[in-house]
Amino acid sequence: MDAALLDLYDTVARTRWKELSDRIAGELSIDMVALYRAYDLTRPERSVGAFEGPEGDMAAVVEAAGFDPSPVLIERLVAMEREFSERGVELWEDSLPVVQELRARGVKTALVSNCSHSTRGIVDRLGIAEAFDEVLLSFEVGVRKPDPAIYREALERLDVAPEHAVFVDDQTEYCDGAAALGIETFLIDRSGDSTPDENGHRVIRDLRALLTVGA
Repeated sequence: MDAALLDLYDTVARTRWKELSDRIAGELSIDMVALYRAYDLTRPERSVGAFEGPEGDMAAVVEAAGFDPSPVLIERLVAMEREFSERGVELWEDSLPVVQELRARGVKTALVSNCSHSTRGIVDRLGIAEAFDEVLLSFEVGVRKPDPAIYREALERLDVAPEHAVFVDDQTEYCDGAAALGIETFLIDRSGDSTPDENGHRVIRDLRALLTVGA
């Protein structure tokens, strides 16, 4: 293993997303089903940077939920999102120690995340940019998992061939995308209380499993 490509949410970091979604749903006076639908409808575009900044992302969600994205409303919701990003996302305890150990062993590392503009502040706050060799946020590179282009971009930045890299994600579909390029894949299930759709991917419970690869 010459390189490790790691997902962000539910792999490197955990998030109390429901706290934020509850507040936004309350602000809009809609139920969670309608809010999640709006997020799902806009996710493909938000995750490739189609909208202008956090305000554009939020306006797209609000409009998809059937509301007028007035500047006052968007400002209030983005402030909620920004406040949440400062306290609602935390690194898993094993994340940075494992990344540090991998790099000490000469393994290059890259964070590869499907996300929108609000994630940049989270990455900076958590010190992820300094911990990893490369950080690829889908909204910044303009392509999202499982598109092969985002994995290729990570490998090119690290100057590592697919067969010498591993990829870790909590989503089977995204592991499928990496496996199609010949990257060894690990499906992480930190909860341990479910049976994930493995689809040929090795299931791990935390990132420490990477320290035994090739051992």
